[in-house]
Amino acid sequence: MRQFIRYVQGYFQEHFHLRFYLSVTLFLALGIFLNYRFDFENSFIDSFHQTWAQWPLMSIVTMFPFLVICGLLYLFNLNRKWLFSLEFWLLFLLATLLIGFQRSFFLHYTIVDLFELSDRLFIGKLLWYLKSYIITLVPLLVFYRFYEYPQDPHKSWYGLKVKGSDFRPYLFLILLVFVGIGLASFIGDLTRYYPRFDESGGDIFAQAHGIPEWVSILFFELLYGLNFLNIEFFFRGFLVIGFSRILGGNAVMAMVGAYVFLHFGKPMAECISSAFGGYIIGAFAFYSKRIWGGVALHVALAWSMEFFAWLQKSLY
Repeated sequence: MRQFIRYVQGYFQEHFHLRFYLSVTLFLALGIFLNYRFDFENSFIDSFHQTWAQWPLMSIVTMFPFLVICGLLYLFNLNRKWLFSLEFWLLFLLATLLIGFQRSFFLHYTIVDLFELSDRLFIGKLLWYLKSYIITLVPLLVFYRFYEYPQDPHKSWYGLKVKGSDFRPYLFLILLVFVGIGLASFIGDLTRYYPRFDESGGDIFAQAHGIPEWVSILFFELLYGLNFLNIEFFFRGFLVIGFSRILGGNAVMAMVGAYVFLHFGKPMAECISSAFGGYIIGAFAFYSKRIWGGVALHVALAWSMEFFAWLQKSLY
C-alpha cells in the first residue's frame, strides 16, 4: 500500500499544474453534462448501431478528449513536442482506428444469426466481449513487437509483462471497492444497469439447453471480467505506457479524458468516478510499467457491482 501511495503522491507532485488541471476538469465536466443532458451516446451514436457510420463516430467520441487534453498541454507549455512528432500521430491514428472499430464492430452478428433464436442474445453478448481480443489486443501486440519492442528498455509489452508485477498495493483498494460498492448499492441506481447478466439472455439459454442457470452465469461473468484485460491494456497500456515516450507522465491525463468519454453509456456516477479511478491506476501504470494490478482492481469493481446489484434485486 505504501508503494501505491508513493506512486500516486509522487505523480501528483511531479505533474500537478493548477491551470491545466482546472481546464481539464472543466472540459470533462462540460462533456459529461452535455452527454447526460442530451443523452448523446445512447440516443444519437447508438442510433447508428450495426452500421459502418458508427465506426468514425465512436472513434471521435473516444479519442477527441485525448487530443483536446494534449492541446491544453500545448497551451500551457507543458509539452509541445507532440504536435510535431510523427510518432505521436502514428500512435494516435492507430488508437483512434482500433478503439472506434472495436466499439462499433457488428459483423459477429452474422455468426449469431446461425444459432437458434433462444441462443442468439446470449451468444451475441459473449462474442461482444471476445471480439476486443481480436480487434485491439492482438493488433497492438503485433505493433508492439515490430515497432515498440526494439526501443522499449523495459520490454513491458505495454504493461503485460508479468515478471515484477506487485499486486499487494491493490489488495486494500480491492477491499475498499467491495465495501464502497456495497454501501453505494443502497443509495444509488446500480440496479438500473447491473447485473449485466440479467440482460444477457443467459437464463433463456440455460433453459433451452437444460443446463443449470449458474453455469451460464459463471461463463458470462468469466468473459465479462476477462474483458477488462482489454480495457486496461488499451487505456493504461497503450495510451499511458505507449504514449509516455512522447507525452511523459502527462499521458495519464490525456488517457483520463478518453476513459471518461468511454463511460458515456454508463450511469453518470460511474462515468464521473472513472476519472478518479483512471487517474490513480494510470499513475501506477506509468511508474510500474505494469497493468496487472489495474486488471485485478477493475475486475473486482465489475464483479462487485454485479454481485451487489444481484443482491439488491434479490432482497427487494
